[in-house]
Amino acid sequence: MAIEYILISSGLSSLVYSLPQALWSGRSYSETQQVIQTGQANKGKSDFADFMELISEQRYISQAHPKGYEKPEFMVSDTFSGDGVPYSGIASFGHLDWTDCYSEVNDGTFDIGIVGMPFDLGVTYRPGARFGPGAVRMASRRILPEASWDMDHRNNPFRDWATVMDCGDVANTPFNKVEAVAQLTTGAKEILSRTAKSQANSSAVRMITIGGDHTISKRIGLQVILVLIKEVALPLLRATYPKWGPVAVLHFDSHLDTWDPRKMNGGEADKYSEITHGTMLHLAHEEGIISNNSNMHLGSRSMLFDKLGDLNNDARCGFNSIRAREIGSLGIDGIVQRVVDRVADQYVYVSIDIDVLDPAFAPVYDNKAETSALLVVELVYELLQWMVSVPVQPHEDNKMC
Repeated sequence: MAIEYILISSGLSSLVYSLPQALWSGRSYSETQQVIQTGQANKGKSDFADFMELISEQRYISQAHPKGYEKPEFMVSDTFSGDGVPYSGIASFGHLDWTDCYSEVNDGTFDIGIVGMPFDLGVTYRPGARFGPGAVRMASRRILPEASWDMDHRNNPFRDWATVMDCGDVANTPFNKVEAVAQLTTGAKEILSRTAKSQANSSAVRMITIGGDHTISKRIGLQVILVLIKEVALPLLRATYPKWGPVAVLHFDSHLDTWDPRKMNGGEADKYSEITHGTMLHLAHEEGIISNNSNMHLGSRSMLFDKLGDLNNDARCGFNSIRAREIGSLGIDGIVQRVVDRVADQYVYVSIDIDVLDPAFAPVYDNKAETSALLVVELVYELLQWMVSVPVQPHEDNKMC
């Protein structure tokens, strides 16, 4: 095996860069000597200029590929094809194709959008969930859409009837909570106004949104309309109402999130302080955009502000619950039956806060999606299975004007 050396000089000292090119054995001795002599002849130049000239003139070429050096090809998305590897390329969710989901030009090009909502201005303790969408996309890079067949469901949600796209993030200001919520609402409305590709299965686009703190919330359905992973509920519920009407909320969370903002703020609340990750479902009820009697909390276990007041207000907002301590005794079948009985035939908005998980799986749970991004990727995959299995059409009287 040939070992070749290129001498690169500097003004103060000569450095020898050893390039053990085990696959360069196709070059003759005379060609090797020419490369070395070229380096010696350029001693008067800077290291960088010498190095760039050698590259630009292809004075040394790796023979690892029989064609020699090839100009890299820019890939918008990397599907592992050819020389593709899971850690390269632009980090869309699961290496999915991405598109401008706000533009009418893309009507009829996708059915389900993966949407990031990097917002955490509604938290009351630890910020950081604004980095959640990016962390989840990075964690999803091991997904190969062509090879995502589920061994239990026997289907591939990325290659079923639904075309799934990454819609990027909904931009929002980090300086003004009210303005940010309005921006998130507008962005979600624009995406949901797109015409779906597979009209026979669903005339309306649906979304899986990755937050972001729970203020932004969103929905999907038993007739699954929308799914929110993490938080950001209020603007998403506002965005879905014009097309789908009041929806039943399945709320996976250790907290109720129906707290009256006046109680949380000591008796007073303005337009800035009333919007938090603990009040958004109360506000959604007051605005009439969620069901009055079909909502359900799953996994509730948090402490309350008082003995009965919080629970009474929660019931007034149309919720009942399956407590965390009931899950073991009810079992999966019992929980599913309770949910089906509660929701019946209504459209469903699913909201999943990461703190519904045991702290063993999300130890730094308070709005830090980065700590559990791999789990969130699995949740998105399972929810996609649900959404492609239950196509949904909006009621005619709820269609957006």
